[in-house]
Amino acid sequence: AAAAVPAAATAATPAVAAAPAPAAPGVQQFKDAAPESVEDAYNGLKTYLMLSDKSRAEASHLNDQLTRYWRGWLDANRGSMPREQMIRSAERMISFYLTQINDPSWPQIDRKLALVDQSRDSLRRVVRGMPARDRVYADVKARAATRFPSMTVARIVGEQDKELVLGSYAIPGTFTRDAWEKYIQQAFQEAANRELQSADWVLKTASKDDLTLEGSPEQIQKALVELYKNDYAKEWQKFLQGVSIRELNGFDNAAQAMNRLGDPQASPINKLIETVYQETSWDNPSLLGQGLQRAQRGMMDWFKETVLRQKPAVAGSQAGGALPMGPVGREFSGVARLVVARDKDASPMRGYLAALSKLRVRLNQIKNQGDTGPGAKQLMQQTLDGSGSELADALKYVDEQMLTGMSDPQKQAIRPLLVRPLMQTFAVIVKPTETEINKVWLAQVLEPFQKTLAAKYPFAPDSRTEASNADIGQVFGPEGAIAKFFNTAIGPLVVRRGDSISARTWASMGISLAPPVVASLPGWIAPLSANGVATAAGAAEAQTRFDLQALSAPGAAEYTIEIDGQALRWRGQPQPWIHMVWPNPQGVPGSRISAITPEGRNVVLLNEPGHFGLKKMIDSAKRTRKEGGVFELSWENSGVTVTANLKIVNTPAPAAAPAGGQGFRGLKLPETVVNSVPEAGAALAGNTP
Repeated sequence: AAAAVPAAATAATPAVAAAPAPAAPGVQQFKDAAPESVEDAYNGLKTYLMLSDKSRAEASHLNDQLTRYWRGWLDANRGSMPREQMIRSAERMISFYLTQINDPSWPQIDRKLALVDQSRDSLRRVVRGMPARDRVYADVKARAATRFPSMTVARIVGEQDKELVLGSYAIPGTFTRDAWEKYIQQAFQEAANRELQSADWVLKTASKDDLTLEGSPEQIQKALVELYKNDYAKEWQKFLQGVSIRELNGFDNAAQAMNRLGDPQASPINKLIETVYQETSWDNPSLLGQGLQRAQRGMMDWFKETVLRQKPAVAGSQAGGALPMGPVGREFSGVARLVVARDKDASPMRGYLAALSKLRVRLNQIKNQGDTGPGAKQLMQQTLDGSGSELADALKYVDEQMLTGMSDPQKQAIRPLLVRPLMQTFAVIVKPTETEINKVWLAQVLEPFQKTLAAKYPFAPDSRTEASNADIGQVFGPEGAIAKFFNTAIGPLVVRRGDSISARTWASMGISLAPPVVASLPGWIAPLSANGVATAAGAAEAQTRFDLQALSAPGAAEYTIEIDGQALRWRGQPQPWIHMVWPNPQGVPGSRISAITPEGRNVVLLNEPGHFGLKKMIDSAKRTRKEGGVFELSWENSGVTVTANLKIVNTPAPAAAPAGGQGFRGLKLPETVVNSVPEAGAALAGNTP
């Protein structure tokens, strides 16, 4: 990172800035860095010098700069690590590193003197050409950074909650209310009224700046304050945008986390919002006298109601109009609205904490049930429906009560912080919901299928037992167990559009339907035809036309061959070819061969009911190939042998069928219908319900 300093400093000179060269690879590790940025180059050099001389090290400056140098590399090399976990680990490591500055063994880098001299020389030329006002402003900021600690999420929420609420940005101590009131304000006043002398150890320069030559003290001070307030607002906006909630792995962890987040007295989110309010309200004059106005109005109202028996004026305080706000107060007026109570009502933030408390109670109720599946599934269903859910109610409160009237930039900064606990909670209930769905599938569909159908033909192609139409209809078809499962057990969690099905989502999260289930569902629930095969699959099984001719039957006086209600009879005379089709929807599916002996005894040589009776009849025969595509088939039983010729006339090409075109042949139902996926922290980033 240090190698980027001279490149950035050189690029900042006027001659080069006119046509900047492409940034060096090292510069890409800066956050929002630009080769022509004097501030980035100066801060980079300052960081390099601190890392080589710990007597100059400033924890607040290093915390800010090391994060900027390191973040890009971490993002590019984190692999499968969730971003929240990466931020948490990096923040912990940097915090530990900076707390050890006074340790004698604190590591220091070897300073490259030529590199430092080149960087200083380039920056001196640029700084020398800067307006005096900018030099004074930069000097005041640098001095403040050494006197006041930086503001981090961990500092605000405390030790107990720093692992729960995370922050990716540290505000330099320069931009805190403490710095403004105890140093910055007075420093700007002095700069506007007299000459300032300053020494810069980074550039090894001493300078004298007299801003009184640029205008009146009031104008100069106003300009410096305006610069400061604009930067102040930007810093706190970055801070809010970097706040996140730790990934809540598992239902137990989520319940524990919500116990902290929903605690009205110690909620870290409340601490965070309160701190932002305290740090930004100094630029909102309308808030300064609000407490006094409320007290005065309360006393006057009491006097009018009690003594004079009059109703107090409703809007008496509005006549004076609102006081103008500065840049900081204007940008964070939305935060002030969340914290400040509205007349007799509690503040919106209190209402939000009450909503989180209700969610906390709901999670603890589900947790105490032992099996979290049914409760989690019910909460997800209610959330997707938008009624009866503490999650949905909390989101509605945020959007309709807390954010109403805010500008879009304020909503973009504040809303993610308020909805992230809700999103993390919803992410946690997905897995137990999916587990519960798979349990119901096992009990209502898979086990009945295994008991009644899995071992029978056509589901088991080699089985001699064929599944009946009634048995198939118990599981498949529009009235079967599968259709009932998707209509009741999983119906409220999915969207059905014709034959397609997809999961309903909230903040881009929902159950994860297994792709094979989505593809096979239309065939599973399609209407069953007379032969017991789903119409969608049966359509692919086109009719086959064939001819059958009866031959001799030693030991029999006559015999009959029946195929799907079509009969061929032989009574000792030569027979012509008989045309048949398979399957024949007009007849009862199945094949049967019966004979009558000269003694009048009935002999059944074959009886295979069901859709695949013809196939079983052919498979059980002794086959002999003849010329012209003719097969001679014979069956024998109890001393009777029946012989017939079979010739295939036409087999139309079948259409493409769902489920691989196999219909029910060899079909096996999956053990699960939803695939539980790891709870994704990174996937949450940027998603909002």
